[in-house]
Amino acid sequence: MNIRKVAIWAGIAPVALGATLFAACGGGDGGGGGSGSDEDYVAAICKAGLNFTKDLEDVFKDPSALADEDKAMEKLADIFEDFANDFAKAKPPADLKDWHNDASKQLKDGVEQIKDGDLESGIFAGDTPFPEPPAEAGERLQKAAESNEDCQEADFAFTE
Repeated sequence: MNIRKVAIWAGIAPVALGATLFAACGGGDGGGGGSGSDEDYVAAICKAGLNFTKDLEDVFKDPSALADEDKAMEKLADIFEDFANDFAKAKPPADLKDWHNDASKQLKDGVEQIKDGDLESGIFAGDTPFPEPPAEAGERLQKAAESNEDCQEADFAFTE
C-alpha cells in the first residue's frame, strides 16, 4: 500500500463523503415523523461530518503523522470509525430509517476495509458508501440544515 495514495484519498475524503452523503438526499418534499425529527437528524449528521473533516485535517497538518504507514492507517481507521459510529447514532425520521441503516452498515464496512488495508475496492474504488435515499427527504432536510451552524460551517447541502 502506498502512503501517498492514502494521503491523497484521505485529503479528498471529506469532499467525497460530504458530496455523496448530503447531495445524494435528492429533492422533493414530504412529511417526516418517526423516531427522530428532521432538525435533530440534520444536526447529528452535520456534526458528525464536521468532526470527521476536522479530524482528517488535523492528521494531515502534521506530515510526520504519516511517516509510519501502519500508524497512519490506524489513525485514519479511528477517524472513519468515529464518523461511522456518530452517523449510526443519529435518529432518522421514519422515512429515512431504512436508508440510514443501510448507509450505516456500508460506512462500517468501509471502516473494516481501512483496518484490513484494502483501499482498492468497495467505497475506495469509487463506489458510493451510501445507498440512494428516498428522494422526497432532501428539501425537508435542507430546510433544517439552513439554520444549523455545523451544516453552514461544513458547507453541507442536502440537495443539489
